[in-house]
Amino acid sequence: MAVTRFLPVPSDRMGALWNLLALEDACVLEYGPAGTTHYGISLLGELGLSVNGRYFVTHMNESDVVMGDTRNLEEAVREIDQRQKPAHLFVVGSSVSTTIGTDLTGICHYLQEEVQAKLHVHNSGGFAGDYLVGTEEVYRMLGEIALGWEEKELSQPLRTPSCNLLGFSPDHFRIESDLVELEDMLEEALDITVASTFVVRGAIRDLDRARQAAVSLVLRKEALPLAQALKEKWGIPYLEVCFYGYDATLSSLQAIGQILGRTLSRSFQEKLEKKKRKVAYFPMYLRKIGSEIHFYSLGPSFLNEGLAAAMSPLGIRFEQQLLPVEEEKSRLRAIRSWKEGMVFADQQTLNLVDSSNYPLLTSFPWFESRIYASHLPFMGLRGMDFLAEQLMTYLLRRGL
Repeated sequence: MAVTRFLPVPSDRMGALWNLLALEDACVLEYGPAGTTHYGISLLGELGLSVNGRYFVTHMNESDVVMGDTRNLEEAVREIDQRQKPAHLFVVGSSVSTTIGTDLTGICHYLQEEVQAKLHVHNSGGFAGDYLVGTEEVYRMLGEIALGWEEKELSQPLRTPSCNLLGFSPDHFRIESDLVELEDMLEEALDITVASTFVVRGAIRDLDRARQAAVSLVLRKEALPLAQALKEKWGIPYLEVCFYGYDATLSSLQAIGQILGRTLSRSFQEKLEKKKRKVAYFPMYLRKIGSEIHFYSLGPSFLNEGLAAAMSPLGIRFEQQLLPVEEEKSRLRAIRSWKEGMVFADQQTLNLVDSSNYPLLTSFPWFESRIYASHLPFMGLRGMDFLAEQLMTYLLRRGL
């Protein structure tokens, strides 16, 4: 048995469960042992998710495993449909049910005629990849739901124009703060509201609001399947945007404005220019420092790319940016070589880096922290304000 220093990288099954349970009207039934679900549910609270009677497990006994008896699963689907009356029920396979080859798709196909809930299946059992694969699969399932959406008369038409924010998933550190920042910034800069967010603070029924949006904003590549489906179904254009740093934020807002035929408000532009002037001297500061400075990050692609976009206008280049799904030995070898640098990473990485580094917690997992604030973002203008403060602290420590 190998000894590891990092927590296991969550599987696609876990990524799917987290993202499904972030949707407040999604109901999930897992076909597997109760112990498997108990292990997985322990992280839900840390991710800020509230199950509220929407997460069920069938349990599996010897007969289920050895003989392939699925009556327990079928009865659970019928019972949840009758008692909970969900509009959508997601049946998720465990590693056990997938290993023995249970045909969840076939079972749900014939059960669909007996229940009112629309049945959806995720049956990889955790063998299809890491949690980012599962994250993308949920956005793909939402896209399929959108393509089959039954359009009814809108009860509350939105004021236009509005946008969809796609890609806010539970593994996003300080997600509530970033959401609040983007809502405030979009309204101030372009006078547009947010029609829907997916998946955090979202619901499947919000697709009725999403179809009224003038544009979808994609914050991470895993959300592209939903953006593409919204465009195919309702003709809503989409943009892949980056709101890390002053320059990237400005470019993204200008691109949104171009689609909507709007220009940035004068007050917002003046505020942004004032902030940019405050950090204009950073390249000079970098040249003045007598000691070496280093920058490293470990996080999902959207975060690594966002941090690079934020730091680049200041004359800063990351020496190394790692993904959380890379093999443990190579990750350990890399982070143990990081010395006297500024490190943007998750909790377990920061616990292992050399003490000479300046650490900044920016990504999942964050098991030694609890997040209560909704006014401390990494995105947008206030997010870059905070990053600039942290950067200056690091530079002062390095001899500025």
